[in-house]
Amino acid sequence: MLLADKKKRQNLSEYIVYMYQTEMLVRNFEFDIQKIENHVVKNIPEESLNTEGKAELTEWYKGIIAQMKEEKLEREGHLSFVQDEVKRLSDLSLQLQVDDENYRAIFNRARPAIRASIVESNGLVNDPIQACLNGILGLLIARMNGKEILDDTLVQLDHFGNVLSYLSIKVKG
Repeated sequence: MLLADKKKRQNLSEYIVYMYQTEMLVRNFEFDIQKIENHVVKNIPEESLNTEGKAELTEWYKGIIAQMKEEKLEREGHLSFVQDEVKRLSDLSLQLQVDDENYRAIFNRARPAIRASIVESNGLVNDPIQACLNGILGLLIARMNGKEILDDTLVQLDHFGNVLSYLSIKVKG
């Protein structure tokens, strides 16, 4: 079973962030499956993924590449099927803000950080759940690049993570 499939079943928010990372990886390797195979797939230890699994993963990357090209996402943007999942979480968030007191409290604690993130995007993001996902992705990128993350930022991102975790649990259950 591919990691993406496993993540989608276990934690929808993690799956979305994983797919955003996959889109970045594909762009960074210039949509070249040979580069992805050489630098990613072949470097996965055999005990983590056998030869058959690696072949399946390569085919999966080929499918992602084809779909990104078809949707004209060479420079930016996200795959439509991934954004459908974001919409699913957003719709659930709106419902839970009305129906679930616990979620409403979690969301309200995140609201100032969400609002700040939306304002900072200069109109590119207007959905609160997208803002949370972008924040978590930004944290991962910053950590991969060895950048220092301020304590205030970590607190905001913790709020984002709480919102996304609650939604992922609710969408699964």
